[in-house]
Order: sequence, then structure tokens, then C-alpha cells
Amino acid sequence: MREIKYRYCLDKDTDELLFIGELNKKTRYDHNYKCLECGQDMEVNMGQVRRPYFSHVSGCACDGESYLHKLAKRRIRMKFEDSDSFNVVFVRDISCSESDSCVLKKDFGCGFHDERIVHDLKSWNNKPLYDCCQEEEPCGGFKPDLLLTSKVRPELPPLFIEVFKTNKSTDDKINSNYKIIETRQIKSEEDIDDIIEQGFVENENCKFFNFVPKIAKRRKTDVDVTRVVIYPGGKTRFLSHGEVKCGMMNIKYDPKSLCEFNVQSFPHLHEGTSSEYILLPSQVALDWAVKKGMSIRNCMLCDSYRYNDSYSRYMCIKYKVLGDSFKFPNQYSAQECKEFRYSSILSNCTLADLQKLGTEVIEQK
Repeated sequence: MREIKYRYCLDKDTDELLFIGELNKKTRYDHNYKCLECGQDMEVNMGQVRRPYFSHVSGCACDGESYLHKLAKRRIRMKFEDSDSFNVVFVRDISCSESDSCVLKKDFGCGFHDERIVHDLKSWNNKPLYDCCQEEEPCGGFKPDLLLTSKVRPELPPLFIEVFKTNKSTDDKINSNYKIIETRQIKSEEDIDDIIEQGFVENENCKFFNFVPKIAKRRKTDVDVTRVVIYPGGKTRFLSHGEVKCGMMNIKYDPKSLCEFNVQSFPHLHEGTSSEYILLPSQVALDWAVKKGMSIRNCMLCDSYRYNDSYSRYMCIKYKVLGDSFKFPNQYSAQECKEFRYSSILSNCTLADLQKLGTEVIEQK
């Protein structure tokens, strides 16, 4: 462990915690100093080059690890006692409020990642929480570094704050169901500064055990949605690069369209079964429109429209019969094709099957 330049010590007469940054060359003589850990006499060092610090008069430094542990407990307790609030920040994934019913959540997760939810240890919804902080006070067979309790609300379960310097919280303590805030390993005075300045931030300067915060779901509106627009005659337009967001799922993209559908990017028909089949989003939309009674003839609905690995694209497998112009057909080729046969896979697909893969855009007035 690197040598610590002590920035804190105690007033020998009052036991008050002193910070080197609050002293200058005049006020340095206003106190008698002792070490927070070992109690030995300390003195102020204020040179021209190095940052000011305290050092032991005897020249024999005590255990720096114990110093950091005691300093962290003392400063956290003082922060709690001297402040109107003490933040705890939960960093969690939040589900979209529509995620339970959204068939497109497979594409984009329907949520917010690593959202910061700020709570206060001292109050919640204008009701007081913890108002008492004690060092190493026994509770329930344990002796936490800091114990938070409430005098105003004695029925409130106590909360443990554990300063991780050498030893983490034991399994017995974690499994006790007491709420526990355990700091990340304290390696320097700056690690303590971070807690004092920010509060406890999950996964950054601490871990939380046995907390179940109430986190309200929120509507997500800014995620790209795959949209298939169908025009009179059966021509489709495929939108997938930010042209439609999930907050616009019930708003038509083109007023001139015949119908529009939001579809999963990689729709799996009968997913997880022996008859599973991967469709194109446009196939889902076109078949949906046909099953709703629209008269559409498009090559993507044909049994002969297949993906070819050699060409890395879809083609008509009957182009040798129909002619080379049908090898890679356009969307209107089916209208004059004598070999058009409706896809057997789509024929066996029900409207209910399609509704698991997307939604029809029914514009809300």
C-alpha cells in the first residue's frame, strides 16, 4: 500500500475532525493534533512544493488501512448528521410501460438501460426516514460500521452501512435481510471524497443488498421501429433506419399508403416449434393485408420466392421457365406471372399468428 499523506486528523483537545485544507500558516498553530487511528501526536507540513498534509511527530506512521476505515466511518456519519439529505442512487434497467403487451420488444428490449434513480436516506415523499447514525452499534447479532435508525419512526427497519477496506460483508449478514450499503474498497481519501460528494451510487462507489426500490415504468418513445408500408397495387416500402420511432407506432408514415404495419425485424413464425420459419417483415405485412381481405399479388407472397445463398439475395426459383427477367423479380412481376402460387407457409399462417409478429397501424384520431 502506498504511503498516505494524511489530510485529516483530530483536535487533541476537542476530538473534532480537522481537514488540512481548512488550515493556513497562521491557523496551523490554533490546535494540538493527534492521529485518528493511533492517537499519537501529529503536526502540520506546509512546504512550498508538496501539498500540505499531517504527519506523525514521532516519524512512525500507523496502519494506513485502519486510518482510512475510521476516516470513512467518521466522515460518512458527519455528512449524515450535518446535511438535510444523503443521496442513494440506484442504477437500474427500467422496463417500458408498454413492454408487457408490445410484440416488438424482442427487437429493442423496451426499456431504459442504467437509469439513475435518486432516493434520500433521510426522507421519502415528504415523510422522514432515518435520523440517527451510530458507529459500530450492535444490532441483531451484528455490529455494522454504521447503523442508521429512526427516532421519529422507530418501526422502520435499521439500515447497515459497511465500509469495505479489507473485509466484505459476510454471507450471514447479507442473508439476514437487513438493508446493507457496502462501499467499494476504500483505497484512498479520494474514494471517501467521492461518497461525500455524490452519496452512495450503485455499482460506482457501493453495492446495495436487500433493497427493493419501487421504480415506476416509463413509456419509451425513441426506439427505431421496422415499418412496412403497402401501396395500392401491392408495392411495399421498407422503413428501418430511424424513419419511424416507437412513439409513432400508431401514426401513418405516408397518407397515400393503403395500409402500414410495424413488424419485428426478424419475425420467427411458430418460434420454438418444429415448424419454425423465418419470414421477411414485408411478407408478414403483405400476408396480413391479404388476410384482411385486400387483393394483393406480390412475388414475396409466392412459393417460388426463395433465398439463394450463392447470390445472397432472394430470387424466383422458376426463372428458367419464366425467363431471365424473372430471376430477380421486382414487386410487380407477380401480376403478370403465370406460375404464381401463394406461399404454402403463409397459407397455413393465421391472422393470430401474424399479430404475434407485429401490429397494424390504426391511426388514432
